[in-house]
Parts: sequence; C-alpha cells; structure tokens
Amino acid sequence: MLTDKNFYRSAQALGPAYERPEQLADETIERYLRPLVSSEKRTYDLQRFLGAFDNKHTLAVEAQLRKLQAPTLIAWGTDDVFFDLQWSHWLAEAIPGTRRRIELKGARIFFPEERAAEFNQELRAHWLANDK
Repeated sequence: MLTDKNFYRSAQALGPAYERPEQLADETIERYLRPLVSSEKRTYDLQRFLGAFDNKHTLAVEAQLRKLQAPTLIAWGTDDVFFDLQWSHWLAEAIPGTRRRIELKGARIFFPEERAAEFNQELRAHWLANDK
C-alpha cells in the first residue's frame, strides 16, 4: 500500500472506509502507514491488533457502559461498512450518559477526517452544552 497508494484507496484495501477514497492524499497514506512498518515490532503489533478486532470487546464491557454517566455524544456514519448503524443505537441505549446520537448521512468510518468541519461543529456543541 505504501508503494501503490491507489491500492490503499481500492475496494480491496481501505477504500471502503472512505466516502471519497480518490480524494485521499498520498501524504496522508504515508502518515498513516509508515509508522506501522517502521520496525518489526510495530508491524507485529498491528497484525495482533487487526487479528483481535471484534465487537466482543465492546460487549464484554457492557455492564460498565450501562453505568457510564459521562456526557456522551455518539456520532456514526450511515454508510460505515465496518460498524453497522445498529451499533450506534445499541451504544445510545446502553450508555445512560448519552446526550445525543447523530447520524452523518453517507459517511463512513473515517468521517472525522473527511467531514472535519461538520464533525467538529457537533463536538463543539456537545462540549459547550456540557460546560454549563
């Protein structure tokens, strides 16, 4: 993916994580990936992380989530191919501190990057509402 940035953007790699993968700059891909392969240990750690990725970890802390009173904003992309929208509903119901659950229409998992202005506006509103 570092030698062929278009592969990173493709459907066979991380393209589905983006709403507009064709607009992702080569420099951004470098910043994301280069540190992950800078040593054998980092590459191994990445492999372990990806191999362990499972929603069972969220379910394992369900009891603690059900006690979480911290003001919580749940923001979700409606076209996320990795995390179905149903999980945003589950989190909103599980966390008593949930103040708002928002859906970003057409957004995918990297929406904080692709829709930074929209997401930051929501974050600021959440933080300001909870400063009072």
